[in-house]
Amino acid sequence: MADLASTFEAPAQIAAQQSNCVDIWRPREFHAIELQHASEVTVEYPRHWHDEFYVSVTLAGTSDLECSGTSFSVLPGQLVVIPPGDVHANQKLRCSSRTIFLDFGALQNGVEQFVERSIPSIDFRTLLIDDKPTVNDFLQMHRCLQGGRFELEQEDSLFLFLCRLVAGHSAAQVSLSREGKEDAAVERAKLFLEEHYADRVSIHDLARITRLSPFHFNRSFCQKMGMPPHAYQLQLRIAHAKRFLRLGRSVSDTACLVGFFDQSHFVHSFKRSEAVPPSQYARFSKNLQDGQPHTHYF
Repeated sequence: MADLASTFEAPAQIAAQQSNCVDIWRPREFHAIELQHASEVTVEYPRHWHDEFYVSVTLAGTSDLECSGTSFSVLPGQLVVIPPGDVHANQKLRCSSRTIFLDFGALQNGVEQFVERSIPSIDFRTLLIDDKPTVNDFLQMHRCLQGGRFELEQEDSLFLFLCRLVAGHSAAQVSLSREGKEDAAVERAKLFLEEHYADRVSIHDLARITRLSPFHFNRSFCQKMGMPPHAYQLQLRIAHAKRFLRLGRSVSDTACLVGFFDQSHFVHSFKRSEAVPPSQYARFSKNLQDGQPHTHYF
């Protein structure tokens, strides 16, 4: 199988991270989570177990796992799930990976709150997951929790992945489907986001005002709008930012006015949406207002 580090990681990220090292961090909003990003690690872990729920995807290199008398190699693009207390050993050779350690009680509570129903038992066994959508969901969630993004996007990405993991790969009976698009609820959420585009909004805030479970709300919003709530709020912020820039506000002032507390994140998000950085957009807008032409380079 091809080396997936170049597929899953941006080249700048790969170059910036030294080999044979592991970056470790905890998101400020989710204290029950520890994330790790390993680059070309060569190490042998003897038999051990974790207090936390462990999920890891191999990006490149090799990772040999032994658990319950069974040995197998984890190939790039495969996801490993190890529940708390399962004794295992692991040997890695120039292995790059992304890993999450999650308190199991927090996992169950989070999924129950997201689907708004009790789940008597979430029973996982150590398993190897080899389907691309699950791996992609995990990587998207992991990167989202790494960056300084908005709470709504982080919450959405984290709990959607956990719900899908529990529904598809555990013994728990969790139904994630529900009839109806709930148009009125989506309209109430749209109005709320339009009025609070610059504020920190959580998925639970939106679920509460629509009287739906967070999962049902998110599913209904995506069906009707074609994008998740955090992406809709981001588009609102960019639209208002363009208006402020056309009025002559500075890039730093505009970033604060539309809810970005990290100017570099604002510049990145604006350029991704509009194909030009905000400073260049402001110059183009002034040229148009002054009756001067401009050339748009991509």
